[in-house]
Amino acid sequence: MSQSPLASRAPSHEPTGRRYPWIVPVLCALLAILLFLGSTVYFAYARLDGNFQSEDIDIYLDREPETDEEGDIIEPFRPGEAINILIIGSDSRDGISTTSEVTGMRSDTTMLAHISADRERVEIISLPRDTLVDIPSCRLPDGTWTQPRQMSIFNSAFATGGQTDDVGAAAACTIRTVEDLTGLYIDGFVVVNFSSFEQFVDALGGVEMCFEEALEDSAADLSIPAGCQTLNGEQALAFARARKGIGDGSDIGRMDRQQELVLAIVDEALNRNILTNIPSLYRLVDAVSQSVVTDSELGNMDTLIALANSLRNVKTNDVFLMTMPWDPAGARVLPSENAQIVWDALDEDIPLDTVITPEGEPIVEETLEPTDGTTEDGTTPGTEGTDMNGNTELPGTEQTTGTDGLTGDSTDGVQP
Repeated sequence: MSQSPLASRAPSHEPTGRRYPWIVPVLCALLAILLFLGSTVYFAYARLDGNFQSEDIDIYLDREPETDEEGDIIEPFRPGEAINILIIGSDSRDGISTTSEVTGMRSDTTMLAHISADRERVEIISLPRDTLVDIPSCRLPDGTWTQPRQMSIFNSAFATGGQTDDVGAAAACTIRTVEDLTGLYIDGFVVVNFSSFEQFVDALGGVEMCFEEALEDSAADLSIPAGCQTLNGEQALAFARARKGIGDGSDIGRMDRQQELVLAIVDEALNRNILTNIPSLYRLVDAVSQSVVTDSELGNMDTLIALANSLRNVKTNDVFLMTMPWDPAGARVLPSENAQIVWDALDEDIPLDTVITPEGEPIVEETLEPTDGTTEDGTTPGTEGTDMNGNTELPGTEQTTGTDGLTGDSTDGVQP
C-alpha cells in the first residue's frame, strides 16, 4: 500500500486586535516603547541581513544588471512580472561554511518555483535528478569553461559547476541546464542543505502529517508510526530522503512524497499566520538564513520582505505541485512531450492547473454542445440524410416527390 501523507491539520489562528484609548498621560510611555521597538527592529534587521550567504552569479551566466532608459538598475522581483526561482537541495548534512562551500557539491532534489505576476499563485515543479539532459559549457571561478555533455543525468550539472567547491558556480551551471531544458529565464536560486531543512521545520514548530501505515527505512534513518504525527526537523528530513524502503523505491515516488511534505509545510506556515506573525517569522528566517545560499537579489532583506509581503494572500489551494512529465529511459527518465505544455504555460504565466493535471496529463477542453439539441452545424443529431419533411434521402438517388400530405400515401418512387 502506498503511503500518502495528508495535508497538515494544524488549527488556524486568526489575528485579533484590541482598541486602546489614546490617553494623554501615557503618550510619553508609548513614545519610549516605540523608540525601543524601533531599535529592536533595526538590530533584528541587521542580524538577518548579515545571516544570508549570497552569491553574485551574473558573471557565470553572462548577464548584465537590467537597467531602465535612464541607466538605473531595475528593482528585481518587481510586482507585475512572474518570477522563476530554482530551489536546489544539496546532498550534504554539513552546514554551509562562510566561504560558501558544500562538501561533495552534489545536488539531491531540485524544484522550479514559479510565482505568478499577480502574486496570487505559486507553482512548483520537481525535476527528477536522473533525467537525461544536455549540460552546456559552464564557467568556473578561475575563468575556464567546462566541456558540454549530452545525455547526462541532471544532478551532475551541480557537480560540474561546483568542481572547485563554489556554490555559486554550481548553482549557475544548474541554472544554465534548466534554462536550456525549459526555455525559461531563471530569476534566482536558493541552495538548501540538510541542516537548513531541519532547522526550518524545527523553527516552524514541526509539521503535522498523517500516514496510513508505519514507515521504516534504515538507510534514511526513518521510523514513523502509522497515524497523524507532528514531525520534527530530523523526522521530516528522513521522510524527504527515504527512497528504497518505501513504496516502489523509485526516485519519482520519493518526489511525490516530497511534494506532499512541501504542501504540508506550506499549510502549517499559513495556518500559523507566519507571514503576519513577526516574532515567529523572525525565528524562522533567523534559523534558515544561517545555512542557505542564495543569489545576490534573494539574499537582500529588503527584497525578501517585499516578496513575502506580495505573497501574503496566497493560500494552500493556490499552491500547485507536480513532477515534470517524463518517459522512462531504462534506469533514467526523459522529459515527455507533455513537459513542453508545462514550460509553455510557465513562460506565458498561464495557471498550470488549467492546462495539465498534477499527474502530467493534458487537460483537454470539452466542446460545449448547444442547449437546443442541435449540433455545431445547426442540424439535429440523427436527422442527417433527411429532407424537410423527415423522409430519408438515399445516397446517390434523387427524391422526386414526397408523401401525399393528406392521406399519407406514398406518391414518390425512385426512378430506375
